[in-house]
Amino acid sequence: MKKNILTIVSLNIAVVFGNNELDSTLNVLDSEIKQAAVYFDAKERRIETRRVQRNELSRIPEHTYLLNAELYNEYKDYISDSAVHYLNLNLDIARILNDSEKMYETRMALAYLFVRLGMYKEASDLLERVDRSSLDKRQLPNYYIAYRELYLGLGQYSQNTMGRSQYWAQAKMFNDSVRNTVSETSEEYLQILEKSLRLDSAYQEALLVNDQRLKLVTSDMPGYALVTFHRSLLYRKMGDIENEKKYLTLSAISDVRLAIRDNASIPILANLLMEGGDINRAYLYIRSSLDNIQKYNTRIRSSEILNIQMIIDREYKRRNEEKSLQLKSLLIVACLLSILLIMSIIFLYKYLKRYRHSAQQLKETNGELASFNQKLREMNRALKGSNLEVAEANHIKEEYIAYFLNVCSKYIIKLDDYRKMVRKKLLGRNYEELYKITQDNTLVEDEMRDLFANFDTMFINLFPDFLKEFNALLMEDEQISVKKGEVLNTELRIYALIRLGITDSSKIADFLGYSVNTIYNYRTKMKNKSKVSREEFELFVKKIGAFN
Repeated sequence: MKKNILTIVSLNIAVVFGNNELDSTLNVLDSEIKQAAVYFDAKERRIETRRVQRNELSRIPEHTYLLNAELYNEYKDYISDSAVHYLNLNLDIARILNDSEKMYETRMALAYLFVRLGMYKEASDLLERVDRSSLDKRQLPNYYIAYRELYLGLGQYSQNTMGRSQYWAQAKMFNDSVRNTVSETSEEYLQILEKSLRLDSAYQEALLVNDQRLKLVTSDMPGYALVTFHRSLLYRKMGDIENEKKYLTLSAISDVRLAIRDNASIPILANLLMEGGDINRAYLYIRSSLDNIQKYNTRIRSSEILNIQMIIDREYKRRNEEKSLQLKSLLIVACLLSILLIMSIIFLYKYLKRYRHSAQQLKETNGELASFNQKLREMNRALKGSNLEVAEANHIKEEYIAYFLNVCSKYIIKLDDYRKMVRKKLLGRNYEELYKITQDNTLVEDEMRDLFANFDTMFINLFPDFLKEFNALLMEDEQISVKKGEVLNTELRIYALIRLGITDSSKIADFLGYSVNTIYNYRTKMKNKSKVSREEFELFVKKIGAFN
């Protein structure tokens, strides 16, 4: 099962790539046909060069004969009348020179050309005037080839069934003669062998022979178009339409590039493309082929092409009529759609008019709502700020109430202990010692130090990043650092009280035991160190560690 699936996939891939290759080759042919005039111009320049040479050497018959033969070779697939003209000139030269070899050579060439032009009577008359016994080994194959093509042409176009069989029998006899007189490695021999295998349905063997023929030519040689054309015939017999089209296309490309007007590939290819539905390309090809063959001037090929053209023209006309009918249908549909569109536009216009009025009212209402919402947002922000301040104040109050209750409790105990000590001294009549105790300030200093230590600790618990954030408000070279063992120094303690909301210098002085002037100087000095404005410095301090 897997093997069958892989086989199907492989065949599909081969078909896809085959189609891509054929499309690319057809695109090349399209391009070459469009620039065929370039190749015809090059052909004309070569012909003109040989004409000039011929005129210069016209006094030497032998040289003129050779140049006429060259001009014939240029014209034989290009313009038949001119090819016949130069062969007739060579007949005259051969008579003047009394050269039978040139005479027979020219008659056989002219007869072969007449066969291609459908002039069978004229070709037969010429061949009857050739003495076969006088021909050398080089000329003899051409003699048999000319007779073979003559009888093949007569058999193909004869309306008499009995006569056709006789003509084909004669053609076979001369074909055998050709086969016996040429080398087995020659193009002519291989061509005969390939045709024989094709007629016997031995297509694979015929393809191998065609491979040998392809090795004898290149794409820039006239023989290439013939070999690829014969290969297309093999694929036609094998039912391989894609490869038939491919080699017909290659043959046609070679003909166009070599400015060969008498070609069989393009009309057949056009017919196949028409059957495949590619009418536009088929029409282009057949018009190009008909134009070429009319300039070449041969009745046989013209009639063949005209028959194909009539078929393609009918199909092209039928397709155009179908497209015209489709276009009319589309036009009617478009008109109906246009009417519906106009009606829709009118309805939409009326709807939009009503909508604009509603939209304007809605816009005004939205404006009022937006203004109201803005006021609500501002009130909410203010309320939020107030709530945060209240929350912060409550937090500080809670912390400090607990702290001062604890301190008060300690001081009550200390006072009671002090009372007991005084009473004891009085009972023991130790008046002098008691007097000395009252003269000593150490107790007050110790208590103040403990008070500041407790305050500092409590404050840092509330605002652990106070020092860092306070320094962030100062210039780089004015940063404050505390000594080892200290939590806050005097400057920081002043601003700690300000952070707690105590901004009155006299109250700060009372708490710290300094004069009001000293506190004022500390505050002024610190404002001068600020990297924010002096007026906003203490405002920023109050926001240190604020709740978000």
